[in-house]
Amino acid sequence: MDMAFLTDSSLFLCPVPIGLAAAPVLPDHFICLLDHAGDITGWSADAERISGYRAADILGRPFSDLFPSDQGGVGVLSQALEAAWNWGRGERTGTAGRKDGSRFRAQVVVHAFTDDQGRPTVGAAAFIRDLTVQKLPAGPHCPADTALDIILRKLSEGVALFGADHGLVYCNARFGAILGLSEDLLRYGTSSDQLLSELMGVPGDGGDAMVLHQTHVGLEEQRDWTIEIRRLDRSVLLSCFVLPDGRRVVTCDDMTARRQAESRATYLEQHDPLTALANLYGLQRHLQIHCARPGNRFSVFYFDLFGFKRVNNTMGHAAGDELLRIAAGRIRAILGSSDLGAHLRGNKFAIVAHSEQEDGGIDALARRLRTALTRPIAVLGHEVTVGVGIGIVRFPEDGADRDTLLWNADIALQHAKDGDASRIRFYDPDMDEARRRRMELERDLRFALERDEFVLYYQPFLNLKTNRIVGFEALIRWQHPQRGLVSPGDFIPAAESMGLMYDIGVWTLDAACREAVGWPADTVVSVNVSAAQFRHGGLVETVKRALACSGLDAMRLELEITETAMIDDVPHAGRVLRQLRDMGVQIALDDFGTGYSSLSFLHSLPFTRIKIDRSFIRDMGNGMGDGGAIVRAITGLCGSLGVVATAEGVETQAQFDYLKQVNCSEIQGFFFSYPCPAAEARKLLDVHRD
Repeated sequence: MDMAFLTDSSLFLCPVPIGLAAAPVLPDHFICLLDHAGDITGWSADAERISGYRAADILGRPFSDLFPSDQGGVGVLSQALEAAWNWGRGERTGTAGRKDGSRFRAQVVVHAFTDDQGRPTVGAAAFIRDLTVQKLPAGPHCPADTALDIILRKLSEGVALFGADHGLVYCNARFGAILGLSEDLLRYGTSSDQLLSELMGVPGDGGDAMVLHQTHVGLEEQRDWTIEIRRLDRSVLLSCFVLPDGRRVVTCDDMTARRQAESRATYLEQHDPLTALANLYGLQRHLQIHCARPGNRFSVFYFDLFGFKRVNNTMGHAAGDELLRIAAGRIRAILGSSDLGAHLRGNKFAIVAHSEQEDGGIDALARRLRTALTRPIAVLGHEVTVGVGIGIVRFPEDGADRDTLLWNADIALQHAKDGDASRIRFYDPDMDEARRRRMELERDLRFALERDEFVLYYQPFLNLKTNRIVGFEALIRWQHPQRGLVSPGDFIPAAESMGLMYDIGVWTLDAACREAVGWPADTVVSVNVSAAQFRHGGLVETVKRALACSGLDAMRLELEITETAMIDDVPHAGRVLRQLRDMGVQIALDDFGTGYSSLSFLHSLPFTRIKIDRSFIRDMGNGMGDGGAIVRAITGLCGSLGVVATAEGVETQAQFDYLKQVNCSEIQGFFFSYPCPAAEARKLLDVHRD
């Protein structure tokens, strides 16, 4: 609408139109027009009567001049205006000032003018109600005059006036359009009861219908009320306020766009934009709701993706994001319709499982999750594989509230990371004590290197043909000042989770090389290489430095590497291992047979030794079972490939005899020698030299 029309003197500029001056419909209100900047462009007789300002005093001035800033009025006005520009209507209550300096409590309702599609245009009408007026003078109950009707027709809100007899006196076009009422129901004199009955007859939300029914039944006793209903697939806000003389003003506002925007905002607030799963806040809200429901049962999975950081750091953030999106899709694929998946941060996820109630079903779901996430993933043209650890809690057994559940789920996850190969752990109360001990151990572990508390023990390899020691595996121990000698099984998992394994690995390599340089020239020292060292990117330089500083011949150094340390990026592993072999360093594949693709590793990577995992030796028996057959096959394969086969964990004479029978090259285990300090290792060399 043209602003020149809004400021036309026939409407608002003095002299005041006869219709507005002689027959005000709402004498405790006044109306003025505003432009988009909030300046006054139209002023009515009621405005002058209530405020004391004449049109000549106020036109062109900011509307905020009516609201003294020392009373917070400017804030009230700006909030109402902002809401009107955004949503078509804004309402606030504040303190207004008159020209004579007096003040009054006022209700401000700003309606933006809209086009035929209901979109806000330039300008707005402001309705100010003097809340201090207790009684209004009696007056004729007449329809709105032409000038006011023009204003009401431009509002985005529907407005209707009912007389004291509840008969319809006036309504604008938006009232019928928003509520979808027929022309018959909008005739002069139609009762408010009839209109409310029509609204109640339209299917909608049951709660809204009940509230509306109660309002309708008690209409005679009701004063002001506001309810929101569903009407013709729209959200409609109905409001009513009763005038002192018994008349009622009913307004309706189409809230659909606002509710959709609020719903979208709520969704964004509770969901991760990268994966479209719930975020931490969404998970917390979900748990808060379901923990409060009597008799409810569900489980919470906490899980980490092992290998995500390597992908993110070596292939870039785009690859890391793609990995998370693919993982989220696989998580969604296994969820039931009532389950919730969440991405909390980085590589950490969660599931709230309502579809499975019993431990067996929960465990089966966890295994399906593990299988889904550990399948190879194509990321930006590269195939990567990640591991997963899963901690599980059950409601209400493992926690009766949200925070306890999440705390205990995290405890279970830490145990899953440190536990057996399944990497799945249900929460157990005993874990709390274990967590306390773990925290104390981590505290001390941070200072173990600088305090020089680590020591190396050595376990020999015995050649079965010559019956001579051909080398030692260097095994780290922690000489704790209070706990005594701590085995690697107790502190290595903590060191891995704390990011200390690279530094510990460098120390181990340096110390082992310094010790081995004093052994006979044909004796090898074997050092384990952690996944952290392998991912670091400086392994070759670290080995060169250790050899140079110690003076050890590269042919006397062997590095033991597990399949899991290399599985994430086999091509990278191949490049690193070939560089080491070119230097003369020997390479051993540790724990052979327990990983994902051992045969492909043997074919593509330059191993000089294969260490048969102790689990096969333990299950070997007299050689007639599956364990014996597997060991026999591995030793035969090693012979064909020209690499040394070393059996780990040999503890009995029967195992020793069978391994010798199937031409196993070397053994290592308690049957021959426990790991021992460096001084005892030197004595063993002296004994077995001849």
